[in-house]
Amino acid sequence: MKKLLLLTFTLMFSFPALAAQDSLDILLLKVKSQQSENRALEAQRDSEFSADVSVWQEKLKTAQTRLANEKVLAVQQGDKFDNNEKLLASLSDTLAMSKENLGELFGVVRQVSGDFSGQLQGSIISAQYPLRNSFVEGLAQSKTLPSLTELEKLWFVMLQDMTESSKVTKFSTKILDAQGVATTKEVTRFGAFNLIDESQYLVIDNQSELPQPLSRPVASDVQSTLDEWSKSTDNVQPFYFDPAKGELLTVLSRTPTWAERTQQGGIIGYIILSILLFGLLVAIARFTLLSKESAKIKQQLKQKEANENNALGRIIAIYQNNKTQSAQLLELKLEEAVLREVPRLERGSSVLKVLAAIAPMMGLLGTVTGMIGTFQSITLFGTGDPKLMAGGISMALITTVMGLIAALPLLLIHSLLHSRANVLINIIEQQSAGLIATQAEQDEKPTDPVNKKPQSKDATHREQQQPMSQCA
Repeated sequence: MKKLLLLTFTLMFSFPALAAQDSLDILLLKVKSQQSENRALEAQRDSEFSADVSVWQEKLKTAQTRLANEKVLAVQQGDKFDNNEKLLASLSDTLAMSKENLGELFGVVRQVSGDFSGQLQGSIISAQYPLRNSFVEGLAQSKTLPSLTELEKLWFVMLQDMTESSKVTKFSTKILDAQGVATTKEVTRFGAFNLIDESQYLVIDNQSELPQPLSRPVASDVQSTLDEWSKSTDNVQPFYFDPAKGELLTVLSRTPTWAERTQQGGIIGYIILSILLFGLLVAIARFTLLSKESAKIKQQLKQKEANENNALGRIIAIYQNNKTQSAQLLELKLEEAVLREVPRLERGSSVLKVLAAIAPMMGLLGTVTGMIGTFQSITLFGTGDPKLMAGGISMALITTVMGLIAALPLLLIHSLLHSRANVLINIIEQQSAGLIATQAEQDEKPTDPVNKKPQSKDATHREQQQPMSQCA
């Protein structure tokens, strides 16, 4: 058994050695075969090159000849380049001397073209002649000297602009509507200042360079003159003219209306309007009452009998009912009646006075709150935009204006109604004083010693009417 195992291990280690020996022999044979092939290939190449050596020698000579020719040509071209450089420098000096005056002309043309191009942008004359803008702008940006034809055309365009600025012309052009859609309409151009459609002013849009209506309608008085002009057949018709070529009309159209200013006032502005409206209602009611009372009192002054539908009639009725009383007692009763009538005549006057005082105070409150909001905006966004500050201050001050507008008519109405009530009160007081004086005279006058009777009723009535007629 041991011999068998030993034999097995011996065979296992001997077989790899035999296999390695065979692979080395094979590799050696391959190397020898490759070397033989390489020597044969080299011999073949040597024989082929030896056969073509005359051809390659001919090609070499040809290349050397071309190289020599190129060197000679390079020398010649170098000399020619140097001569051209000298000639170019000489010609440049000659050109600079020749175009010295033309250079100044070129600068003037570019400057004039640039300035004139800025004038043409937004010009209403360009709506009638749109192609001239591109020509003038191209001439201003050109880097070459302008030709005589271009100079003549520039002169013609400038002369045309001056000539057209003094004409009133009708022509057809495209107009942008509020939605940005272009439609062809007939318009009237007043020089270089105003462009008018049938019943509206037009301005030039900077982007499309087409006429378009103002963003907002102008004031009613301006629009009315334009409507009259469009309907008139006379050669001369007045209308509003904008010498700023539409800028003033644009600013005028952006002026806030009274409704927009009221909205700017906010809730305080609406409160001020409510105060004004309430005060006017109170004033109308009081004016109606005082007018009726004044008419009734004037009618009572003309009557003999007391009519209790007015203050004076009620006082006369009290006098007639208490003629038998003493003058002192009658005076007290009449004073009491006058005191009852005075508040009725002065009712509402204090309300108007209070409303007239509250309105400007509310306006001041709105201004203060608006200024607080403006300063908060300045704190957040800074002072870089003056329009923001001016707009905020304007909105803040509108409540003060509204308060003053509400207070002034209320004060005037209060003064008017107060004076009207005082007139009626003075009439009542004068009549009551006259009645008291009449009663005092009757108390002091003795009775008739013959008839032992007081004066007749008609005599008493005549004495009663005497103070009333004096007061009237």
